[in-house]
Amino acid sequence: MRKKLLILLSLGWIFNYAHRMAIPPLIPIIKGEFSITNAQAGLLMTSLLLPYALIQVPAGYFGDKLGRKRLAVMSIIGYSLASAFMVFARDYWHLLSVRALYGLFAGLYYAPSTALISEIYKERKGSALGIFMIGPPVGSAIAPAIVVPIALTLEWRYSFLVLSLMSTTIGVALMFVIKGEIKRVGRPRFQIPKNIFGLSVMNFLLLAAFFGILTFLPDFFVNNGRSLEEASFYFSLLSIVGIFGSIAGGTVYDKIREASLICILFFNSIFSFILVKTSYPPLVLPLGLFFYSVGPAVTAYTSEHATPDNLGTIMGFVNMMGFFGATTGPYFVGFLIDKIGYEGAFYSISGMYLVSMLILAVEKIRY
Repeated sequence: MRKKLLILLSLGWIFNYAHRMAIPPLIPIIKGEFSITNAQAGLLMTSLLLPYALIQVPAGYFGDKLGRKRLAVMSIIGYSLASAFMVFARDYWHLLSVRALYGLFAGLYYAPSTALISEIYKERKGSALGIFMIGPPVGSAIAPAIVVPIALTLEWRYSFLVLSLMSTTIGVALMFVIKGEIKRVGRPRFQIPKNIFGLSVMNFLLLAAFFGILTFLPDFFVNNGRSLEEASFYFSLLSIVGIFGSIAGGTVYDKIREASLICILFFNSIFSFILVKTSYPPLVLPLGLFFYSVGPAVTAYTSEHATPDNLGTIMGFVNMMGFFGATTGPYFVGFLIDKIGYEGAFYSISGMYLVSMLILAVEKIRY
């Protein structure tokens, strides 16, 4: 039963990301249609990430209180329907509104799902979360493969309808294949311990860097002379390699714990710096390996700072702080691109990883 649950939760997470990462490969088309700046394009990610961030702590607490699987099902069905409304968007403000509604429902997913996996897999939580966290790379990889062909042959809005039909089937399967709640919390507590705050600041910077580079990577390659199809290919390649990075990150974490995080953050800083310095597309291969190994390691590390009765709340709080960073990152990077160009803007991403590594080292000494 727990294998089926892990598979279905992982599929739900894949499409959670496929919907959100459908925008980056379409940015060149959307910018042309709506005549918007890079900063305004960045707001298309910010508009979903802000409500996503704000709902994290309530999602964790109510997942513990009402049922984690139940909330995960509500999230999948909700974000699928919300994203489908993109077919009705006819101006820039419509786009922002639809993305915000999607972000609200999508935000109900992470905290209850990761809390449930952490509880039922115990000592192997890193490996299990490594499988679950293939959601970001797989979702990011399939997004352009789905949306770009539809955008070029039909109309880009219809790509969201196709994604919605696909993800709805996962929610229905989770509802009927997994009967009842797998794990219930006796008396959930709404409590955030002090040793969580440094970790939360670190996650803020990590997700600011993550979504900053993901939002503008296709446009970065187009700006450097690549076609939209070629830029989408490299964007997908980054994510495909990230599948192995996610699994490896969780597995290594089970063996050497937080030391794995320091190594991961260091190599992310190095490879993101080299990529922007050289504009050499094959560098997405090593970058993708470390880029996506962050998620399972940080998630497993976070779960070890909680007790069973406040696990959902803590997972939600740390992820909320991370997605405040994710909300800021795309707009901040887009603003820097408009002001100083891609090279200077992307150097800030490398710096975010270095500062995160420093915070982790300080927190390890303090606690």
